[in-house]
Amino acid sequence: MTASAPQSPHEYSFAEYLALERDSEIKHEFYAGEILEMAGGTTRHSALAMNVGFAIRGTRPEGCTVFQSDMRVRVTATGRAMYPDVSMVCGPIEHDPEDAAHTTITNPLLIVEVLSVTTEKDDRGDKWLHYQRIPSLQEYVLVGQQPRIEVFRRTPAGTWEYFEAEEGGVRLATGPTLDFSVLYADLPA
Repeated sequence: MTASAPQSPHEYSFAEYLALERDSEIKHEFYAGEILEMAGGTTRHSALAMNVGFAIRGTRPEGCTVFQSDMRVRVTATGRAMYPDVSMVCGPIEHDPEDAAHTTITNPLLIVEVLSVTTEKDDRGDKWLHYQRIPSLQEYVLVGQQPRIEVFRRTPAGTWEYFEAEEGGVRLATGPTLDFSVLYADLPA
């Protein structure tokens, strides 16, 4: 999903954003006082994201909770709030203290974005720069529209290593397995 420019130069607080988002029929992201409208996804994108979520849920470690794209993630260090396609928290869920409704988490261990023509630049660029600032995040996974899985994994030194899944899929360090035959099964054209 991609974001469009805000409709007014008004700088919103996170509380104002949450109030507007609660009453909105469409999702928005938030950063630096701007409320950014999200574009809708394709049927293929939606089905692929669902397959990813099911695959992670079916192979996740005990004590981990998997969320789909309705769960907002906020990067405490930068204030940016986003809706990743899939996220996973292991252990207690930390909600953003500014969100009394508990619709925003701050401690994902794993984030997955399904790439599309309209989101790939942001998923690889600005979003990724923000996600790296989440202390709990151990893996960031990009899933292509065609069979391709890219993984960014935090090392013990705090740097990030990159690799692409081999033929067949990948077992993530955070526990779940992403199998090409499961992720790309029965997708619409």
